Amino acid sequence: MSSAAADQERFARAAQVVARGLGRISRERARAGDVTPQQAETLQLIAEKGAVSTSLLATLLGIDPSTASRNLAGLERAGFITRKKGAEDARQTDVRLTPRGKRTADSVAADALSAMASVLERLPRAERGKIVEALEALARTLDGM
Repeated sequence: MSSAAADQERFARAAQVVARGLGRISRERARAGDVTPQQAETLQLIAEKGAVSTSLLATLLGIDPSTASRNLAGLERAGFITRKKGAEDARQTDVRLTPRGKRTADSVAADALSAMASVLERLPRAERGKIVEALEALARTLDGM
């Protein structure tokens, strides 16, 4: 096996373990906020972006717009979001957090920060900076895909 192929295999295996671990943390923090993991992610994205369209939200979440719309309907019934026709394009729907949605998004984000701080503390102190830089590079790469 070539060095490049070995690096690709090591990366793939490590990325899968990281993804599973982050998924577990996500599910745990969502339950603490009394929402599903997908609802928690949705609320956090809306909190980050402000008002967003259903189609943009679907793209950011990597799901079909009809799935996003159904998920938003549940969040709206629960009082986490409001949906209104777009100011610039009446065919678009702007999604915004309600005060309850903002509190839940903030709570989930704080829980996530606490969980991630705990993970960081378990890493060797001398390697933390390199790991953070590598994760930021990976995040930029994934965000651009």
